[in-house]
Amino acid sequence: MKKNGIAIIFLMAIATLILFVQLKPVFQHPNSVLYSKGGDALKSYFNFSYYLKYDDGIRHDGINYPYGDHLQYINSHPLYVQFVKFIDKHIYPVANHGVAILNLTMLALFLLALPFIFLILRHYSLPRWYSGIISLIILFLSPQFDRIHGHFEMVYAVFLPMFWYFLIRWRQGKKRMLWSILLVLVAIIGGFTSAYFVAFYSILLFGVLMVECWNRRKNLSGYWKTGLYLFAIAVIPLIIVKGLVSATDWVSDRPNTPYGFYVYHANFFSIFLPPGSQLKSILENYINMDFQWEGRAYVGLPATLLAVSIFITALFNLISKKKSSLKIFKPTKKIEVFLYASILILLFSMCIPFKYGFGWLLDILPPIKQFRALGRFTWIFYYVFTVYTAWFIFRLFRLLKIKKLPVVATVLLVFAIGYWAIDAGVNIKRSTRGLLNKNDKFEADDSEYLTRFRDVKVNPDEFQAIFFLPFASTCGDKLLFEHSLNGFSEAMKCSYHTGIPLIQSFSPRLSYSQALSSIQLLATPAIRKTRLDDMNDKPILLVCTKETLNDREKWLQSKAEVFWEDKYITLSRLPLSVFHDSYAEWHKQVESEIPNLKSFGEISTDTTINSILFNGFENGSAKTIFSGNASFFSRKGQQLLLDKKIDAQFPEGKYELSFWLYVDSRKYDMPKAEVKVFDAGGKQKFYKRMNTRQVHDTCNGWIRVSEIVQLRPEDTLQLLVNDEYVSIDNLLVKPADAKVLVKTSNQNFFNNYPL
Repeated sequence: MKKNGIAIIFLMAIATLILFVQLKPVFQHPNSVLYSKGGDALKSYFNFSYYLKYDDGIRHDGINYPYGDHLQYINSHPLYVQFVKFIDKHIYPVANHGVAILNLTMLALFLLALPFIFLILRHYSLPRWYSGIISLIILFLSPQFDRIHGHFEMVYAVFLPMFWYFLIRWRQGKKRMLWSILLVLVAIIGGFTSAYFVAFYSILLFGVLMVECWNRRKNLSGYWKTGLYLFAIAVIPLIIVKGLVSATDWVSDRPNTPYGFYVYHANFFSIFLPPGSQLKSILENYINMDFQWEGRAYVGLPATLLAVSIFITALFNLISKKKSSLKIFKPTKKIEVFLYASILILLFSMCIPFKYGFGWLLDILPPIKQFRALGRFTWIFYYVFTVYTAWFIFRLFRLLKIKKLPVVATVLLVFAIGYWAIDAGVNIKRSTRGLLNKNDKFEADDSEYLTRFRDVKVNPDEFQAIFFLPFASTCGDKLLFEHSLNGFSEAMKCSYHTGIPLIQSFSPRLSYSQALSSIQLLATPAIRKTRLDDMNDKPILLVCTKETLNDREKWLQSKAEVFWEDKYITLSRLPLSVFHDSYAEWHKQVESEIPNLKSFGEISTDTTINSILFNGFENGSAKTIFSGNASFFSRKGQQLLLDKKIDAQFPEGKYELSFWLYVDSRKYDMPKAEVKVFDAGGKQKFYKRMNTRQVHDTCNGWIRVSEIVQLRPEDTLQLLVNDEYVSIDNLLVKPADAKVLVKTSNQNFFNNYPL
């Protein structure tokens, strides 16, 4: 063990030197570098740094004002940031150096995987010199380092090798209680770093349990105690992490079906071919090699050649009468359980069997579908298969030497190590490209931003929150606004230096109702802004970049008072009275117009009743209702909601088609809606896919969808919707400039806006 310790120190020194050569400015001035200025990276820097500087407890108040959000859901390293906060309060002030802490932590926890990889290789009886070289290769080829460009907590490579090593020691049976405690403890720490780590831990243990049960299927009675023990330590961290988060979460409507489960998974090409390889470029002319970057976990050329050899031998045995022995590939008892378990996990990471007609299993195991990136589970296979490959190569090397072929053995070993090292070198070079960006967002010195306020004699404390334009936000992967993130970037900088929280949030796990209420702030004046009920009377700081704004954004900016600007941004004072007054003015205007409308039963209008179509879907089957007694509902498939031939009584002109669509949490994305117009001869003359994803007009969990169409007599107007869980209410077709009042059993609507 002493020699292993010396070897580990030596290896850590080499690995640190490699990173120092690649990332020298980070070691010299860690707070001056941002690994990326992209959305996910900047958001992670902000969430961590703002909390460290201004917040306490489990709630992050820097985003989603006035509600904040739970640390577990916003990539804020919830457990670690508490540790750093303790140091800041009681040992040494570090609150202004969140960027430096994150930068160095990523590198440190990446490097700390090295001792565990080395000890695993030594466990499989590989010599110390060989284990040292291979552990460096496995570390620097790791797909986790590539996450340094944005998914910071995923860079922490230490967790998976540590889980595996502790599990190896647990299976040896000595001091089992100690290793059980360590396993559960590190799984909980991992779970409060990212939910993926506790999932990696549990699925690894479940995989081992399944393989062990299969191997002992003829004598399960002799294994049940050990199996039950393993099952218990697999689920305890899951229960603790999920239980504590649920118990401390004040939100009940978070999304539970995020986008990506059927998209961000692995395939064989993402595992056995390097990204950007020449071979991939050639093969994709003949084979569909499309795979998402989330599924990348390239194992290196030697491991790929080994996998191909196993596959060809197995295929030969299937189609040939002359059988070729697979025994040469058979792993030892020490590693076979982990190898077979990792293959099962690899299939899971490829979305097997779910994408082949077994999606119904997700209804039985709903927590599984919350992992939008199944491809990350390939990392378990990556570590196990590379270790197995290293073991196989050295075993082959020794067999060749026994057969008195030392030259062949040496060439094989040099070739394997050499090409594997090249793969690792290419990976570290590619992963570190573009990392050294100047930190001009979250510097330790606040003077640049605060000087702007001092110069114009404005106190940041007079503002309650920041709202930024161009608007950017998301709502559980259903509504999505991201045509520009520059305003978001500048707003985070302003928030960090002033302590003024952001109203918007870009978290896909944010409460539906809270996400919709921030999106609603740019809704038409006809819709009351419910978020204001939970805000105080202080003005909002409007941060705008000098980019093209849409009409809603221009209107809001025009209502604000600019107090500072340069050629890039403007800072403005936006009183809340803007929202209240515009809403009151709209109501006042409507009240003055209603007496002038001609009544036709439930509809009153200033135009002919024959030019109006309304369907309140009072015979619908939806359990969720916007108004009246019922709404339209479709569980699945395409539905024709409107198929109307325009008769001669319809005046020719522009018409607005609008309806209310429910934001259903049971599926990511929004239903597709299509408008078609056919002429008298049946020829399609107009087609438009309606905008159902970037809509600000929200009310009580519904959005108002609309489109302008040109109609003339004899035309046929169609509206089709297609998706799962579609609820629609109050479909209205009216002349574009007409005023229409619709009375339902419990609500009145003016131009399809609720009164």
